[in-house]
Amino acid sequence: MIDTGVLVAFFLLWIVIVPTPGANVLLIIHLALTSSARVIAAAVAGNVAAFVLLGSAALLGWSTLLAAFPWLKTTLQIVGAAYLVYFALRLVLTPANQQPVNAPPEGAADATLTTARSFGLGFLTALSNAQAIVFITSIFAVSGVLTASWLTGAAAIAVMSACNSLYYLLVAAVLSRGPARRFYEKHQVTLRRTIGAIFGVLGVRLFARAVAEAAES
Repeated sequence: MIDTGVLVAFFLLWIVIVPTPGANVLLIIHLALTSSARVIAAAVAGNVAAFVLLGSAALLGWSTLLAAFPWLKTTLQIVGAAYLVYFALRLVLTPANQQPVNAPPEGAADATLTTARSFGLGFLTALSNAQAIVFITSIFAVSGVLTASWLTGAAAIAVMSACNSLYYLLVAAVLSRGPARRFYEKHQVTLRRTIGAIFGVLGVRLFARAVAEAAES
């Protein structure tokens, strides 16, 4: 049986967390400005799929496993940091006269990003921070999800997925419209490199945190 009180408590906590700036939102912003609706939808689907995996891991107690084996958490964080830095370099180092991702006319095929690749981008970006399992576990604990029935846990993951997808699609809908796209086309090199630099900073911070936590353990 689903505990509606616990589910409402989790929902109220999660809707405050969803708009928090981070790599996930930054990826959607980048794709909204540069890609087709198909690519954006695939990236959102990949991101949500990753959160379903993270939420399931939280319910299964993976945060305890990561605490018991610090090297595993450190390895995951370093791999995630390397991915973010790699993606950042792709954006920053792309020649000024070449677009890494195209925004094709409505209904045209996107020659740069396939649906599978954009799904992977969303999925890997969400998984890039192993700390997310610990964070989601803490939210589950505070709201009472961890001690509720498995149906309540499954419902909480569904709520989390719905909130994330709706927010990301809303951001994409706003930024993929004419004015935002025209602004991007005019300043695309600067904006692309700025977004890439932010991804790089996130990756370096994640790597530094992994090293610091490994030194303390």
